[in-house]
Amino acid sequence: MRNRFVDNLLKYSSRNKKVYLLTGDLGFSVLEPFIKKNPKNFFNMGVAEQNMIGVASGLALEGNKVFTYSISNFATSRCHEQIRNDICYHNLDVTVVAVGGGLPYGTHGYTHHGIEDITITRCLPNITVYVPADRYELDFCFSKIIKNKSPKYLRLAKGGEPDLYKKKISIKENVIKHRKLSDINILSCGSILGEAIECCDYFQESGYDVGLFSCPVISQESIPEIEKLLKQGKTFITIEEHKKLGGFGSFISEISVGLPNPVRIISCGVQADGYDLVGTQKYLRSLHGIDKEGLIKVINRLIK
Repeated sequence: MRNRFVDNLLKYSSRNKKVYLLTGDLGFSVLEPFIKKNPKNFFNMGVAEQNMIGVASGLALEGNKVFTYSISNFATSRCHEQIRNDICYHNLDVTVVAVGGGLPYGTHGYTHHGIEDITITRCLPNITVYVPADRYELDFCFSKIIKNKSPKYLRLAKGGEPDLYKKKISIKENVIKHRKLSDINILSCGSILGEAIECCDYFQESGYDVGLFSCPVISQESIPEIEKLLKQGKTFITIEEHKKLGGFGSFISEISVGLPNPVRIISCGVQADGYDLVGTQKYLRSLHGIDKEGLIKVINRLIK
């Protein structure tokens, strides 16, 4: 997804010369195509993320469309105050791009786990959070980002994610249907969608249909679509590579409790304990029960 983001940014910069890209000393072997084409519109700010957000805000105040780029926890936690006060408070056209959302940097330990970023960003004023599952969902999100002139947070995985779609996403809705609505349904956010698809395949082979929907846009604009979906079902399982507290599952639960007849929401995400362990993304997903096998266990309990 990182390379696909740069491809999209490069194409967009050919139409809009007021696009700027700032990095916190990251993106080597990824950002070079944009740098080569737009050398005057790129700045490596060094390991100074707070200053990077300040500079991005200044550029945006001059009418530019600005993108910052860093690893998830450094892009959000390290400069939360600057995102809050400089970008969101002034409702500026800045997109904070984060790589490594979730647990792909799992072998680096908790300092590099991107598992609180959705909570940190979605509570801020004026901001829209985009969490694509693969490069096709990234294209879908990017088409919205270039039209959105308010603050944005784009959460990407580390790279090398498989394609979960066979072609370009042509719909305009923010909730993307993969499997039709059923008695038990999965709402997925981000690249963890791959695990949800495998889970649904498992049950389909067993003769049981599980509904599946992807929700790559977390914002006020998505709420009417999600409300409509929840009103049609009974039980929904949310799956995210993020802490359960304040994340995508919380977002869905908040919508559900506002309905005349709230539906059952079961949240699957990173547990409160075990977050400090080190290991591969696959191992950590298994540890927190957010892989295919973990989802199968949850659904089997519901069926029984």
